[in-house]
Amino acid sequence: MMDITFFAWGDMHFGYEPKFFTDDLRGNIIRQMNELPGWPFPDDIGKTVKEPDFVVACGDMVDGEPEANEQYELDTYKYFSKKLKYKQYEVLGNHDTGELFQKYFIDKYKGKSYSFDRQGVHFISLNSDYDKYETGHISDADLKWLENDLEKLAPMDRVVIFIHTRIDSLKNTNQLLKVLENNNVILIVSAHKHKPDVFEYEGINCISIGHCRNHPIDPEYGRNFYVVRIQENRIVAVPWRWDFMAWEQGQRWTNSQEVSKRFILDITIRGE
Repeated sequence: MMDITFFAWGDMHFGYEPKFFTDDLRGNIIRQMNELPGWPFPDDIGKTVKEPDFVVACGDMVDGEPEANEQYELDTYKYFSKKLKYKQYEVLGNHDTGELFQKYFIDKYKGKSYSFDRQGVHFISLNSDYDKYETGHISDADLKWLENDLEKLAPMDRVVIFIHTRIDSLKNTNQLLKVLENNNVILIVSAHKHKPDVFEYEGINCISIGHCRNHPIDPEYGRNFYVVRIQENRIVAVPWRWDFMAWEQGQRWTNSQEVSKRFILDITIRGE
């Protein structure tokens, strides 16, 4: 029976205020991911967190500012990544555009977009490009790559897409939806906005994860990564508050109970 667990984090911005391992908030987040398996889910979800099949980093792995030391940021990111117990996949973000990071990524995945399979689910890391206002779009080349990749699938094969920004904020969302329209996309996971959200867009379930940076401009209620479990007939996605080392319970929100439910995805999907 299908049973896949993965953790999704993003907007770590390695290079911004680096500290040594767990003194660095991102090192502490990695420690929490390493130790989370076996911890009970919230009562209304039930059971415990399984060891993840993989972790996905949804972009902005490095800070990538114009004055940044590219080699230092990349080496710092590699150092922390090795502390993670689990295999990690990555998605390019708008801060991951430096020559050294792009080379690291393309050498690893043989392109800016790529895909892989787990237990009958087809996972896609889809590249997006950005203008000076940080508004994303999918290039013609990446749309063509996506079209070719999806052609290999049967219509009911389950597809999960990882992309740096929300699908509903792209300049060319309609073009992307056109490519996806005859496929069984069960989930899209994104970052970039530094705010958590669970929503449905054109019939597709979507998660926007929080951030793992903690810059003064970052919302304090966005300090999340997600635990996602895909089973034959169910998808569950629950945000973990890394600053409280606890499940999101609407901490620091005015209506905590309502908010915590809004950020949890728990849906029934059709089995094969």
